[in-house]
Amino acid sequence: TLAFGIEVQVTHRRAPPVINAAYATRLFVDGRADDVFRDPVSGAIVLASGGALESQIAEPPVDQVEMGHIGRTWTDIANTLPQLRPLDLATTVPRDLTRFIGGRTYDALFTQVFGTPGVTPVRIIFAIASYERSLISDRSPYDLYLAGQGQLSPLALAGLQRFQTLCASCHTDLDPSVLATGPGIDDFRNTGVRPVAEDMGREIVTGDWADRGKFRVPGLRNVALRSSLFHNGRRQTLAEVIDFYSHGGDFADNRDPLVTALNGQILPSDRLALEALLQALTDPRVAAELPPFDRPRLWLEGALVPTPFGTGTPGTLPTPPRIAAVGPAYLGNDAFGVGVDHLAPWLVTGMLVDRLGSSTPIQLFGHNLFVAGSSNTQLFSLGVSQPAPAGDGYANWVFHVPPSNIIAGTYWFQWIALDPNGPSGFASSNGMRIVVH
Repeated sequence: TLAFGIEVQVTHRRAPPVINAAYATRLFVDGRADDVFRDPVSGAIVLASGGALESQIAEPPVDQVEMGHIGRTWTDIANTLPQLRPLDLATTVPRDLTRFIGGRTYDALFTQVFGTPGVTPVRIIFAIASYERSLISDRSPYDLYLAGQGQLSPLALAGLQRFQTLCASCHTDLDPSVLATGPGIDDFRNTGVRPVAEDMGREIVTGDWADRGKFRVPGLRNVALRSSLFHNGRRQTLAEVIDFYSHGGDFADNRDPLVTALNGQILPSDRLALEALLQALTDPRVAAELPPFDRPRLWLEGALVPTPFGTGTPGTLPTPPRIAAVGPAYLGNDAFGVGVDHLAPWLVTGMLVDRLGSSTPIQLFGHNLFVAGSSNTQLFSLGVSQPAPAGDGYANWVFHVPPSNIIAGTYWFQWIALDPNGPSGFASSNGMRIVVH
């Protein structure tokens, strides 16, 4: 069900990394996943302790925003997985993983690992958690320095000295007596990153007014590799983060006194030193994606992702309709969808599909036509566009792709809608090139 049209859904919190997450006893930035793991179907306790990873893993696959499916259950996932071929759409699969899969099905793999047949929600979660527990980053220059196997630069050493004075009260994970993401990872503080009214944070979980705006203190290993920083992704560079703390945070409501006290305490001479220390927390295996941090490239990262291009022609709305694909167009996929949004609701819509087309459009009746427009062009009549919460309309068509090589190849797609306010009574989308493989 596409309750949000075809808009990409974005959560209001940045997902933290899974590397070193195995040490935490509470996960998610608000700590709602505790170490008691319950079967996501029955609710029965499976792990009475030590199950924070499992508790966290149970949520995203059935989250309507993160996964874009409303009503999906863990039972649906467990029933679907045996019908799929492991990593069939992935590329650059690590050699050891390829050898382990060996062309077998999920049924066969789960039987080998668990000793008895059955792909169940709990077993899927156990498998993911076991993988995540292997992702321990402990070979950064700083870790080697602590182990007496390497040296830090004079600038990073100066940064470490200032870090211990300014930052170590919260970020205890750099304490050599603490594991890589030790007890401090389960600490929650309000650093004044965003207004409390925007996200109540830990208070949502505990109901305690004193927890308003508090979020889990993150571990700092590999922080220099992150594309955005803080739990809402508001900063993009380490220098911006250091500047944030140098003025004691942005928002005062329930801000931690330790953060407030930093105002004016980070001197200009400290900035480069602190950044040098943070850079020294990068494990080179993580940066280069070397084992155990190597991974397959998923379909979304490959060359077969449907490619939108060009510009459509608007009708009632000021922006032209926009085409999007939902999922991969592989042979045998029973739920490959192509959608359109940015059109008015309650319009009769249709989709043009052709084996021939071009990103250079043909001009026809005031529209950019990206399909060939020949006798081979097929029109799928799809009914009317449905209203989305934002007020625009959207439509989608789900294809049942036969498992036959005959239909493999490149196709060109474009949507049209009967819209009296568009040229010649139509609105039209941009084009999309889709490879059925």
